[in-house]
Amino acid sequence: MVNNAAMTFPLGRNADLSPQNWPSEERSHAEQSEMTPWPKEARSIEGKSGLVAATLSPIAVLSGVEALRHGGSASDAAATVALTQIATALGSYVSYAGTLQLLYYEARSGKVYSLNAGWNSYLGESEPRTIPVNDMGPLPFAVGATEGPEGRKTLVPGFMAGLEAMHQRFGELPFQALLQPAIYYAENGVTISPMLASYFPNRGRYLSRTPDGQAFLNQAGGLSPKPGDVFIQKDLAETLRAVAELGSSYMYTGEWGQQFVTAVKREGGKASLQDMQRYQPTWEEPLNTSFLENTVFAPGTTSHGGYRLLEALNAAEVMHLDRIGPYYEDPHAFRILSRILRVTNYDLQPFTQLAQWKRQRGLSLLPEDRLTKMHAKALASALSEIPGQQQARDTNHSDSIVVVDRFGNVAALVHTINTLPWGTTGIVVGGIPLSDAAGFQQSQLAAIAPGDRLPTGMSPSIVTRDGKPILAIATVGSSLFPETARLLVGTLANHLDLHTAMSAPPLLLSWEPGTPGEQFLDRAVAVPEGAYTPQFLEQLRASGITVAQKSKREVFRGTAVLATLDPEQDIARSVETPGICGFVGTP
Repeated sequence: MVNNAAMTFPLGRNADLSPQNWPSEERSHAEQSEMTPWPKEARSIEGKSGLVAATLSPIAVLSGVEALRHGGSASDAAATVALTQIATALGSYVSYAGTLQLLYYEARSGKVYSLNAGWNSYLGESEPRTIPVNDMGPLPFAVGATEGPEGRKTLVPGFMAGLEAMHQRFGELPFQALLQPAIYYAENGVTISPMLASYFPNRGRYLSRTPDGQAFLNQAGGLSPKPGDVFIQKDLAETLRAVAELGSSYMYTGEWGQQFVTAVKREGGKASLQDMQRYQPTWEEPLNTSFLENTVFAPGTTSHGGYRLLEALNAAEVMHLDRIGPYYEDPHAFRILSRILRVTNYDLQPFTQLAQWKRQRGLSLLPEDRLTKMHAKALASALSEIPGQQQARDTNHSDSIVVVDRFGNVAALVHTINTLPWGTTGIVVGGIPLSDAAGFQQSQLAAIAPGDRLPTGMSPSIVTRDGKPILAIATVGSSLFPETARLLVGTLANHLDLHTAMSAPPLLLSWEPGTPGEQFLDRAVAVPEGAYTPQFLEQLRASGITVAQKSKREVFRGTAVLATLDPEQDIARSVETPGICGFVGTP
């Protein structure tokens, strides 16, 4: 990218990103837009001096735009957005004690980097299968919650260490400046939106279990804040100021890290100071595959998400989805893409039926083999036996960010609390509620050694052509893999414009338990009511796919942010689409 815009802001070391200095009209508009989870109208946005696209928080998007205006890199803007998203979300579905996955294209070197700042398990947790089971509320895969020490549901967080590692490698602005918007909104208050207000009646009861949780809830003046109330997070502001001064070490070896261990152990958890001291985010080579004329980069070997996505794209190429219409217009394409998503989304360890199906057909279960074109050809041959694909609604527990800066750097970042809002632990440390992410991943924890990194399914992606980035995508919730795959197929294979691709019906996977005797691979395909004509649905049934129409709420798409880049014109483009919780801004 070439910066053709007049820079009227102080740059570099003099950067002041505090919202009190933002253009008043832009800040007012962002704060008003914060009251709704998605844009009210469709918009296409272009930027020659950079672009910021992110989920759920227009305030956070504007904070990233300000970072770019002050000469920041894509790393600076992405970090500022992520930090601000958590403050404006009240630490509900994202958290400073959560996790992070980054893909980053560095223009100077022409290289793509992958950073995993996921959960670490505790060295002292030797019996993870006995960790109490979460109350996952209305989610279709929810099983009965069990009683037990809430501290055992916690894990070593990676978000802040990952964010600082990203900044140390790619940042241009002072790290302290990136925290200024989050500190401002923590200290001066966030106006409660209807969406945030809806979390308190059900999820607030877990926070009220502890005195610290009750104090957290009371930060708007009552235990059940209403839309329009102002939620002030004084303890959080103090924590963030300490991080700004001391760096991420404050949350690992410093005072916050020590308080974390004390609080978790008090609640029966296995945390130790050694767990906090040994945490390190992981830089690794991203996985990649060729897809038509492009190279698609995905997270490295420590993430399940990269293997899933690239395996699916290889199969889509082998099965020639670029030679037929998009899945929502062509029943044959629907049949192919839904089958691909069904057998590539799930990790083999928890889904023994899928592993058995692959073994019976001579398909390799080794992760590295799943990335080869030979495996894709064998998988394509076997897919003819499978009927249909299932969908599910979003769990809304993550935020995603895509940033392009004026130097040509590109960031695609996803961060998450990895559970329902605030979790169930009721443990709050320095104004930060602690997630219960271990409370539904017992089998995954049992498959790794105590103290190891828990694999993640996050799959932000960057696509290059002739060595130059042309697309970046980051998705959240139930979209983590299937929406990423369908959007990449739609834009790269079917050549759909961004609005058309983003607005198309979702293709998400089901977490619902099957009926007695039902095989995992035999479930019906759930489609949104009204998304397809009766003739289209009849054609699907005639092709052997069982179809079940569901309300749009039941098959909510999750959400995604997507940007394309034109290397010849130095233009980045993105869209805002009603019904998709993504917002876009340019310097």
